[in-house]
Amino acid sequence: MNQLPRTKLVKSADASTNTGVQPVQGSHVDLGSRVRGIRQSKRMTLKDVANRSGLAVATLSKVENNRLSPTYENIIRLARGLDVDIAVLFSDQPQLSPHGRRSITRLGQGKVFETETYNYEMLCTDVVGKRIIPLKARIKQREWKDFSPLIKHEGEEVIYVLTGRIRLITEFYEEVILEPGDCVYFDSTMGHVCLAHGLEDAEVFWVCSSSDAINVVENSHESARPRSK
Repeated sequence: MNQLPRTKLVKSADASTNTGVQPVQGSHVDLGSRVRGIRQSKRMTLKDVANRSGLAVATLSKVENNRLSPTYENIIRLARGLDVDIAVLFSDQPQLSPHGRRSITRLGQGKVFETETYNYEMLCTDVVGKRIIPLKARIKQREWKDFSPLIKHEGEEVIYVLTGRIRLITEFYEEVILEPGDCVYFDSTMGHVCLAHGLEDAEVFWVCSSSDAINVVENSHESARPRSK
C-alpha cells in the first residue's frame, strides 16, 4: 500500500495559483487525532477497527499519526469501523435532531481534507445521520491508471461542475467531458472515476447518498500516492 508523507489538513492558501481555480478554504481538521480519540473513547484496538473496516492495521496507524491521507472511500470505511457517522470525523460538535434539522455552511467555512488526488471541503458537518453527504471537491488527478480498477460502492451520486472541466469514466457508458454548469447523476455501484480534464484543476459540488457511510466499500482501493517534493 502506498504511503503519503506526513501531511496537514489546513486552510488552503495559494495552492492553486497556477490552476485558475480558487483555493478551498476552511477550518483545520486533525483527522488523525480525531480518529484516535474516537477509537480510544470506544475502547477499541486498531485490530478491532481493522476487522470492522477492512483496512489494514498499518494503514490505520498511519492515518492516526497523519502519515497517510485516506481517500474518500477509505474515510467511509473508517466511519464504518468506528461505528460513527462521517460527520463525526469532521465536526467538533455534531448535532442529531429527529425533526426539523437545518445546517448552513458559510463560504469557506467547511472542513477541509486534502489527498493526493482530491481536496475535499466537507459541508454541513454539524448534523449527523443525514441521508446525503454534501461536499465541494477540487479534482487534481488526471490519470485513470491511478484508480484502476474503477471505484464501486453502495449509494448514488450527483456532481455539478463549478469550474474547470472533468472527465467522467463509468463502467457501462462512454466517457464524457463535463464543463461548468453541467450536472451528472449516476449509480455508485457502477464502476466510476472522476478526473480533471485539461491543464486546470476542476472544482465541483458533489453529493453522495449516506448509505455510503454505512456500507463498507468492498471494491475501492487506496489511490493515494507519495508526494514528491
